[in-house]
Amino acid sequence: MKTYQNPFLHKNETKVKNIQEKDDFLLVELEDTIFYPGGGGQPHDKGIIKNENFDGELVEVSKKDGKIIHKIKQVKGKLSSGDSVICEQDIERRLSLLRMHSGEHIFMGAMLKIIKDIKVNKINLREDESSLFVKCDDLTWDQIFKAEKITNQIIKEGRDIIVKDVSKEEAAKIPGLRIKLDRIKDEKIRIVEIKNHDISACAGVHALKTDFIGNFLVTKFNLVHGSYEIRFKTNISDEFFDYARVLRKTTSIIKKDVTQIPEFVENLIKDNEEKTAKLRELSAKIADDFKQEKIKDINFIYSIFEDIEKKQLTDKANSLKKEKTVVCFLNKLKDNAQVIITCSEDSGFKANELLKTILEKFNGKGGGRDNFAMGAIKPEFCDKVIETIKELLK
Repeated sequence: MKTYQNPFLHKNETKVKNIQEKDDFLLVELEDTIFYPGGGGQPHDKGIIKNENFDGELVEVSKKDGKIIHKIKQVKGKLSSGDSVICEQDIERRLSLLRMHSGEHIFMGAMLKIIKDIKVNKINLREDESSLFVKCDDLTWDQIFKAEKITNQIIKEGRDIIVKDVSKEEAAKIPGLRIKLDRIKDEKIRIVEIKNHDISACAGVHALKTDFIGNFLVTKFNLVHGSYEIRFKTNISDEFFDYARVLRKTTSIIKKDVTQIPEFVENLIKDNEEKTAKLRELSAKIADDFKQEKIKDINFIYSIFEDIEKKQLTDKANSLKKEKTVVCFLNKLKDNAQVIITCSEDSGFKANELLKTILEKFNGKGGGRDNFAMGAIKPEFCDKVIETIKELLK
């Protein structure tokens, strides 16, 4: 085990091996480090590096060409090669990421027991909420709930989390090992085993026993670019009560039992979609109810509607814009009325200029182009708008 893989070593003393300055930061290589350089979805550690003459904030740790480089923001003092320094972890961050990573291993092992074709695409661990991206034919909440239940049971049991190094040859013979052997260049492979549950190759930092994780909660999941993103948290307590408060309040509002909420919401969404479809159909029929007048050589089409879907009216207005035609639709809503004007190119009129006259006269707002313009006025002026445009056309 490398020093930085020791889960509970949060402070040590070491020496500066090499140091460089770049862009107002110090790039430091230490003789030994407790700071994980990141990898396998787990971010690098943060913390402080100091001695009696120097204070520095560790902002990034990375591994390059076998060397671990510490990017340090200089707070005070000076640091030189050969100096002894005290390294201290950001303990809360380290322990949070450790719980997240260990919990993810247990959860993925549980998912494999339920969905045989599931595969990890990538992991994105964070302090507060993490993401596991997986690929499979289908994923449902019921499957996630089953895996979540198994995960929390294993956490509760306090099983050993066993970490060991094996050769590539040995790794190839371990049954059920989750590993992408072709991607690993090192001859030694680090194996993390949740006793009697899951075994996988991993360089990250983990707890020694599962009960240190506390608990595991899936917060949401959705399909993102061909992978299912499963978001989760560990070691939480207050949020359980937050969820419980929301559920209890919801049950009192809808007068349903907690177990009936999902079905109730699904039915509500379905009913709403059906009603929306009917309203659109009705709006389309109403939009066909308009008047036409010949003013000189212009075909003027107009009507005043109430609470029609805007897209229905704009589509209808555009479809009616034929030879020497001006269309004016007004749509009364709660607090205002939409004004929609279209003009054919050969009409001799411009929609934006007609609208501008209307808006100036009736204190409205809006804009547009030569052939299409849209604005808003107060509903009580609708009839006067129609009369004004008639006068303008004359």
